[in-house]
Amino acid sequence: MVKLGWLLLFAAACKPDEKDSDTGKIDPGDDTAVDSDDSGDSVDSQDSDTGVPCTTQVLELTPADGSTGVYYRDAVTVAFDGDGSTALFVLNGPSEPYTPVWSEGNLKATFDMVLAPDTTYTFTASICDSSKSVSFTTSHLGAPIAMDPMDLKDITWKFRLSDDAEITEPAFLDVLASQYVTQPLLVGVTYADETTIDLLGALGFYQETDATYYQDTTEVPWDFPAADFSDAPYFSVTASDILTLSYNGIAIPIQGFHLEGTIAEDASYIGEGKAWGLMDTRNAGAWVAQPGVQSAVCDIAASAGVTCEACDDGEPYCMFIRAEHIHADQVPVVIDPNP
Repeated sequence: MVKLGWLLLFAAACKPDEKDSDTGKIDPGDDTAVDSDDSGDSVDSQDSDTGVPCTTQVLELTPADGSTGVYYRDAVTVAFDGDGSTALFVLNGPSEPYTPVWSEGNLKATFDMVLAPDTTYTFTASICDSSKSVSFTTSHLGAPIAMDPMDLKDITWKFRLSDDAEITEPAFLDVLASQYVTQPLLVGVTYADETTIDLLGALGFYQETDATYYQDTTEVPWDFPAADFSDAPYFSVTASDILTLSYNGIAIPIQGFHLEGTIAEDASYIGEGKAWGLMDTRNAGAWVAQPGVQSAVCDIAASAGVTCEACDDGEPYCMFIRAEHIHADQVPVVIDPNP
C-alpha cells in the first residue's frame, strides 16, 4: 500500500509513455522521469515550445519546515507566484500516491495524501530556477489500534463544540459556540470489525458533583449508518437523516451531519476530528440576543459575508457549519439507544 521514496512527478514536457493521458499521473514505476536539459538542471528555465523565459517561483510549502506532530492525513500544499502546472514534486517517505488538486488558476497545488505516523518526510517543489524543500515529522496519531476492533464496542467519547473543536465555517460562530454550544456530544461504538464501524450519537451532560458525564436521556439518540472502517484507525460517516441537537433548550436541526476522525492507538481519544452539516438557524436567534427572530443568525452572517441557503422545506435559513480539530476523550458511558 505504501511506497518508500515515492516520486510525484508532474510536468507538461513528460514523454508520452511516462504520463497517463487521462489522469496526468506519472508512471509510478519510473523514478527517472525528470524534466531536464543538457546541463543536468532538473527543470528548464525556458519554455521549450515558446522560447519564453520561465519565471514562476515557489512561494511557500506546508507543513512548514521543521514541523513536528503533523497529522498523517493533513494536506501538503505548494503556492506559486505564477502558473505552477509544470512543476516537479518529490516526496521522500512512505505514502499513498496522489495527484495534486490545482486551484487559484494553478497558483496552488494541494496533495491530500495519507502519510505514515511517526515518520519524517522531505517534500520538494521545483519549477524554472526556483526550488524549495521542507522536512516535517508526523505525530503518533494514525498508528494501528492496539486491540481487536470488536473490543471497541461500547466505548464512548465526548466533545464540546465550545471547548474541544474549532468552528472554521463560518468563523464568527466559533465565538457564539463558546457561550451557547456547551452541551457535550457523545459518540459511541455499537459494532466494529476490520471493515465496518457503527456509531451512535447522543447529547450528554456533565455532573459537577461527581465529575462524570452522563447521557441526556430526555433526547433521542441518533444512529449513524454503518461506516467503512477499512482505513482504521480513521473513520468517516454521514447521517442522511436530519439530526436535531438541543443546546440549552434550543433545538438545532442539522441536515447531512458528517463526522470523521482518527481513533488513538489505545482508543483513549479521537483526534483531528471534523464535523459538518447544514444547520437550520431558525431557532437560534437567542444566540445573537434576538430570541424568536428566525432570520437573526442569517442576518448577522450576511454582515460577515456569509449567505444562508435553503433548508429542506425551501426556507432560506440554513447555514453550512464546519468544525475542525475535534478532540474527543473517552468517557465511561455506554449510550442507551432507547432511553
